[in-house]
Amino acid sequence: MDRLTAFRLFLRTLDRGGIAAAGRSLGLSATAASRALRELEDELAVRLFDRTTRHVAPTEAGRRLAGRIAPLLDGLDAAMVEAREMHEEATGTLRLVARRSYALRHVVPHLATFRAAHPRVEVDLALTEQTGLVPAHGVDLVIRLGLPVGKSFIGHPLASGRRILCASPGYIARHGAPATPDAVLQHPCLTYREEQEAPVWVFTTAAGGRQEITVSGPFRSNSGEALRQAALDGMGLVLLPEWMVGEDVAAGTLQALLPGLPAWPERYQAEIHAVHARAERLPAKIAVFVAHLLAKAGPAA
Repeated sequence: MDRLTAFRLFLRTLDRGGIAAAGRSLGLSATAASRALRELEDELAVRLFDRTTRHVAPTEAGRRLAGRIAPLLDGLDAAMVEAREMHEEATGTLRLVARRSYALRHVVPHLATFRAAHPRVEVDLALTEQTGLVPAHGVDLVIRLGLPVGKSFIGHPLASGRRILCASPGYIARHGAPATPDAVLQHPCLTYREEQEAPVWVFTTAAGGRQEITVSGPFRSNSGEALRQAALDGMGLVLLPEWMVGEDVAAGTLQALLPGLPAWPERYQAEIHAVHARAERLPAKIAVFVAHLLAKAGPAA
């Protein structure tokens, strides 16, 4: 018998006033319980009980041991209950790292309704422009472009990978709209900042081929929100996710260009996913948060 079970049996014997009754409460026969207590005494090299045919009473050493281990076992039991509840009931702190642009538009606006539905969950949100995010080092969930490599993670698509080439109506009125991908080269382009290579926009041609255009312009940034604002201000053409500029196009503050030719910035074609570590029993706080995002944002189309 392991030491933890032996200690539980020892305390249960004191509580029930007999070895047989204590053993039954733990699913042990009287013989097995008696043997386990003798083995515990042998291991500790001390007598824990004064035994008679009718009754057992703790020795002074037994009383001292009980006073020390009872609070420890109570704390352990409470911790085990809490851990079990965190899997079965949404509670605790959800540590989330998310792409800044997506989180500000499609996560933060839904936090109040999430908290109203799950008041025992606290959300700790970190925003980033990094692309290679994975749940690690105390992070429960990441919201990122695409899925990480390997089978250790589960991803839930939140937004499609469709990008929209667009510009403000004021810009188009002054400079015109490109009619072909080649014509894009005649316009200032607002691009994601690349460390070493010039930015490339990839177009799917009418014949189904692939055409790469190396673009340039007056403004580069690692923030999609900054590029969006520059486009709204008429600084040039921009190629951004539908989940970021779809409402602007619908409102007419941005105008879609070359709508029949799918396009994307090289390396920025993936869907937005909520990603967590693969687990046999997913903590409820993660499961309910992902379900909330899917319900509010809808799965990727």
